[in-house]
Amino acid sequence: MSEQVRNKRLWDDQFFKIRKEEVLPMWETGKEVENLEECIAAAKELSQGKNHALKLKEAKDKGANLLIPQFGQALTEYVIEGLRYVEEETDLAPNGMWNIYSDSYTRKLDFRSAASGIERSKKEGMSMLNGWPIVNFGVEEARKIIKATQVPLNFNSTDEDGRLASEIALAAGWNACTSRSLQEVIAHCKNIPLEEEIRINQYESRLAGIYTEKGVPICPQNPCNLTGYDSAGYRSFVCVSESLLAAEQGVKYQMLLHGLNMNMIQDIAMIRVTERLCYEYCSRFGYKDMVFMPGTFSFLGAWPARAEEANAMIAWNTIISLMGGATGVILKCQDEAFATPTKEGMAMSVKLAKHLLTLMGTQKIAENEKLRLEEAMIEMEVRALMEKCLEAGDGDMAIGMCKGVEAGWIDTMLTPWKYNKGNVMVMRDAENAVRYFNAGNIPLPEEVKEYHREKLAQRQKQEGRELSFDMVVQDLQFASKIKRKQAVRS
Repeated sequence: MSEQVRNKRLWDDQFFKIRKEEVLPMWETGKEVENLEECIAAAKELSQGKNHALKLKEAKDKGANLLIPQFGQALTEYVIEGLRYVEEETDLAPNGMWNIYSDSYTRKLDFRSAASGIERSKKEGMSMLNGWPIVNFGVEEARKIIKATQVPLNFNSTDEDGRLASEIALAAGWNACTSRSLQEVIAHCKNIPLEEEIRINQYESRLAGIYTEKGVPICPQNPCNLTGYDSAGYRSFVCVSESLLAAEQGVKYQMLLHGLNMNMIQDIAMIRVTERLCYEYCSRFGYKDMVFMPGTFSFLGAWPARAEEANAMIAWNTIISLMGGATGVILKCQDEAFATPTKEGMAMSVKLAKHLLTLMGTQKIAENEKLRLEEAMIEMEVRALMEKCLEAGDGDMAIGMCKGVEAGWIDTMLTPWKYNKGNVMVMRDAENAVRYFNAGNIPLPEEVKEYHREKLAQRQKQEGRELSFDMVVQDLQFASKIKRKQAVRS
């Protein structure tokens, strides 16, 4: 490990040197956002009444839930059409906001291919990209979109390097700058070292900090969606560790975006532990005025292809989110087994979620012994990893995280990232909570290991078969495999 990365705030001269030499030259639209002061002034005006951070904080203070549909199409007019359709069909405002995502070419900084996709979409009269290519269109087109919507917009920035995309989104009055170094390499990357991803993400976090300091509050998402097959403790650790990296760059607001595993007790325990430990560790390192908003992202493993089962999963993920007190609830839709969300599919999901809000009222999960025990186990796992990182990094979380990956005690089961050791295996227990079948070199306390063993032993007894690698593989499709009607023999 090079150890060149440190969890230290970028000085202004460092930030603007990177901005001038690395970020703005990525594509010609970078010239449109050269004057940062003008960008901030425009963002302040455009985000009036639509500020993502302030909307989330208001909802959290009221104990309300904000529904967050997702959308992205190749052309600006298609995006505006989709947003307006959903907002009109569902009355999304005022208790909602949007998550807008980019196309795959933009995510990999292949702006020339994105440009070809734009031209082909115009020629074909339909979207030929799986998202909105924000970098190609630039800030003026992004401003058209926020003017057309009634609610705040968040841009789900690109994979390894979302810096220029975030510059454009913030200058248009959107929210952006996802805090996502470990999350990003696990979910979407193959070759980039963690220290380089941290370096890139420090710029985005500092950009969010500058906007906030200048009067435009920005609330980066701090996600732990990962690949969909990860323990609750590992997910929570990803958020808590990242909270320190973002806070050092001046990020005051963070949306803790939890990828759900779809066991209600375990997921809600994860949500609670993450927020509690983010406040604790940030306070420990002197970041006193932080605001963390809990959010959820639907299960990211394999989904069923049939609409009935897909809608059951959408409903169940939403119920867990609402029962767990998530401030922001990002929605998926039934189209996503085959394609990107359509405006009709997204409207259906918003209507479904809104009706669940009506049916559930103010219900939240009641305190109970199972929940307390699950919280305790997750918290012990997260603390063990956090303290190991801080010890290895001599108090520097960035160094500790890099050393942890290199040594293999920061590890998970499935990822395209070549630096992950992959010694971990997880499987579902009898109640479909995710447990360690093999914890690899993760420094789990013995009490946590025994708890996971006991939970898996209950499944072994229930199913009458020995725990095995085959069960690990089968569990990858536990939610997507549709049970077929068996033929009746005469």
